Amino acid sequence: MKMKISVYFVLTCCLFITTMAYSENRYVTERMRITLRTGPDVSYKVIGLVGSGESVELLEGREQWSRVETEDGKVGWVMTRFLSTDTPKSDLLETLQKEHERLKNKAKSYADENSKLKTENLDIKKELSKKVIEFNQLNQRYEALNKGCQKYKELKIEHDKVAGEMKKRQAELVQLKEEKAVLESNQLFWGFGLALGVLAAGFMIGKTSQKKRSGRLF
Repeated sequence: MKMKISVYFVLTCCLFITTMAYSENRYVTERMRITLRTGPDVSYKVIGLVGSGESVELLEGREQWSRVETEDGKVGWVMTRFLSTDTPKSDLLETLQKEHERLKNKAKSYADENSKLKTENLDIKKELSKKVIEFNQLNQRYEALNKGCQKYKELKIEHDKVAGEMKKRQAELVQLKEEKAVLESNQLFWGFGLALGVLAAGFMIGKTSQKKRSGRLF
């Protein structure tokens, strides 16, 4: 009797341990492919497979089975429990990962562009500094030229003034030359007239003297 109880106890323990071993949790992955059948039962012919994340149009919904149309135009029945109005988490995670990668690449592109802009900004600053120096040099040259131009204007005014005086003096000189010529002409005329007068006077005196001599002889 004691032997039977011990065997029964051992068998009970083994059964309990075996039950515990098979009671571990199991998870059905979202990444699956479900069958598309010609009718609402597993006995109907399989006409295709629908993968996780694929969109189907619901034509008729039942508790166990639903009639749908796939993206490629096939119409058939699938188990209702595998259909959901929500995007599968695996697909959503993949979408988020792709978006994260896209944003990461975009951020890297922005960082590269920012670095490039910083380099260009430094180059622009250097070029601007160079242009400022050139501008200051040109400004100094302009100031010097402006002063020279002002001096030139003053010299030109003085030159014009002297030229006016010279022109005036030349006009006066021409007038003096003309007056001198007139005076010389008058002097020549009066000298010639005076000579004629002297000759005439001498001639008259000679005639008078001759008459007197002739009177004395007679």
